[in-house]
Amino acid sequence: MKDPGKLLRLFREMNLLAGSKRGYTVHELAEKVGVSFRTVYRDLRIFEETGFEIIQHPQSKRVRLAHATEVSDKMSFSKTEAEVLEQALVALPEGPVKQLLYDKIHALSGNVQQLKNLQRQQTAHNFQLLAQAMRDKKQAVLVDYNSPSSQSLSNRLVEPFGFSDNMDTVFCFEPVSRKNKSFKLERIGQVRLEQIAWQFDYLHETRQTDIFGMPLGDEAQNIHLVLGRLSANLLREEHPAALPFLATLPNGKHELKLRVADFRGIGRFVMGLIDDVEVLGTPDFVTYLKTLAQHLNN
Repeated sequence: MKDPGKLLRLFREMNLLAGSKRGYTVHELAEKVGVSFRTVYRDLRIFEETGFEIIQHPQSKRVRLAHATEVSDKMSFSKTEAEVLEQALVALPEGPVKQLLYDKIHALSGNVQQLKNLQRQQTAHNFQLLAQAMRDKKQAVLVDYNSPSSQSLSNRLVEPFGFSDNMDTVFCFEPVSRKNKSFKLERIGQVRLEQIAWQFDYLHETRQTDIFGMPLGDEAQNIHLVLGRLSANLLREEHPAALPFLATLPNGKHELKLRVADFRGIGRFVMGLIDDVEVLGTPDFVTYLKTLAQHLNN
């Protein structure tokens, strides 16, 4: 998925809670998952809002998941089941093991969808807070922003002043770097409104961005690709801003022509689906992909 960090963290926390009868303190969970204890508190609220029952011991303050055995059974596979899963399920004869596997896959898929729904609700709430900051001309903090470049979480003090056309990106001025930047809403953990008014509104500048949310400048690059069904579907799902640049070819494949700020975003996308993508007419991009492949193989 496009931003697996938060969802994977939620599942890891859920697995820890489901697998422990004694439970964990919030600080223990934070240390095991590698986030702040405030992030754990927010995640616990997400579990409760999703329908899971969280129990906290009044003295030890340890938290655990109610009905942990039942939840754990639905979220894990035994060794025997895992071996069976390696075979094609459709080839299995009807029986209790096959039915159990289908039940567990169905249960897991349901939990995934619940968490995705909550993630969308959080993003919508963040959108509302950012819009309020714009109306009031106040600064805000993007709490636990998941940076795609550094692969780390950080708090970013910003002056939000606009959204992209498809409303999935917020344009901000960042005082610490004194730069206008774009931030994907789905990568923001939480928005905290500040009481400080804009200090740099004379520097606010909305710039056209590529489908990855990067500002297009003088060094923008032209990209020409032919995508198979898998890569085209994934592009539509992960980067809906690409839809106007996609054209269906007579052979059922899809042509993509667009400009990108640089090769990093499109390079990561192509490398993940290299067998389903054909690069046309962009020798600089081909060279970039070869260099990237060599770097990944070293």
